[in-house]
Amino acid sequence: MGLGNFLSSQIVDVVEYVDPSGKIIVHKYERPGNEIKEGARVIVRESQCALFLKGGELKVVLPPGTHRLTTDNIPMLSSLKAVGHGFNSPIKADLYFVCLRQFMDSKWGTKNPIILRDREFKLVRVRAFGAFAFHITDPTAFMHEVFGTLGKVMTYDIVEYLTSLVVEAITVTIAKSEIAAIDLATNYRELSLAGQGHVNQTARTLGVEFTRVIIENISLPDEVARLIDEQSGIGMASKSMDTFVQYQSARALRDAAQQDGGLAGLGASFAIGQTLAGAFSPEDRNKRAVKVRCPRCDALNDETARFCAECGTRMSTRANCPSCGAELDPEAKFCPECGCRL
Repeated sequence: MGLGNFLSSQIVDVVEYVDPSGKIIVHKYERPGNEIKEGARVIVRESQCALFLKGGELKVVLPPGTHRLTTDNIPMLSSLKAVGHGFNSPIKADLYFVCLRQFMDSKWGTKNPIILRDREFKLVRVRAFGAFAFHITDPTAFMHEVFGTLGKVMTYDIVEYLTSLVVEAITVTIAKSEIAAIDLATNYRELSLAGQGHVNQTARTLGVEFTRVIIENISLPDEVARLIDEQSGIGMASKSMDTFVQYQSARALRDAAQQDGGLAGLGASFAIGQTLAGAFSPEDRNKRAVKVRCPRCDALNDETARFCAECGTRMSTRANCPSCGAELDPEAKFCPECGCRL
């Protein structure tokens, strides 16, 4: 090291950290040999705190403000001072700036499906995603549990760890809710608040508070979504076959347009739709149900009717053989089955 570099390294420090991105949670102050001069000024800005560590052990936490490092206001410096150099003695310690403001709009999502017991579908898999916000409430606990014990200093690592806590809490909350899969969408707010309370029970020991946990979407597998579509179609058919046929025709139009043949097979789809519409129209159902005319008043009656609904005439003019029970023609004099004289 040259004389100029040596002299510049011994000048009293002004230590501060400004985060231009606004996204850094923990910043470690870097200096060759981790030397900070006694008498240095440490500027801690609003929404920050500074943590001094010696040998991995937390020695002091500085709140927002300007602090001059002396043995008068920080007694631990007397045990950290090195042998005098003719200038200010260096303090060999780790200095961290921790941001205390709220971090918004962090994203979370389930990596694997959540398996639920459902009243209608028995077992169903769902996926969920959303956002959360958090801030550090206890820097000492946060240091001990997160970047002290777990060694997570990078913002990405810290957020990823907190994300895993949110996913775990939401998974447990949804699984315990016993809400039907098709009703989950109407309960996002309740599930979000329950998940936030659950994750904060764990986060409290970390010195972190989740101020917001939001479920933005819970999606069902494609197979279940198709089944719901089919069930809604069946329900539509039970109310109005004409409406159902129109619905099916519209789907056929969409599907045909997406196929390689384009709209070539669309004529067949319309033909089938028209056939179904004719087969299940109210007029056709009436014609299929009315098959027999009254021999007296010519009114239409169901084929199973024994008497005319209009005039009360007996619909069947045939009789049965008194011997064998075979059906007889009105003009027959002998039974064609047993020969009994009528």
